[in-house]
Amino acid sequence: MNDNLKYHEILEEDIIVEMEWLKEEFELLFKSETEMYSQMDKRIASDLLNYILENTDVHENLLLHNMLEEETNIIEKSYPALFN
Repeated sequence: MNDNLKYHEILEEDIIVEMEWLKEEFELLFKSETEMYSQMDKRIASDLLNYILENTDVHENLLLHNMLEEETNIIEKSYPALFN
């Protein structure tokens, strides 16, 4: 049981690190724009979020899944012009 708890703690830490990376990546790629995003920008943003959602291991843990979903929703709200 203790090993299982440690495993989920490690997964949670990994998700936190990935979300920080994702936030930084969006800031680098899209923060300097003046909300005049090209179709390529929109595709890149969408692909980044899809990649993270599809490839982040949450092992059917609802808490980790919700954490991941909440963070991606925050990114979508922070850059609404990219996701219209």
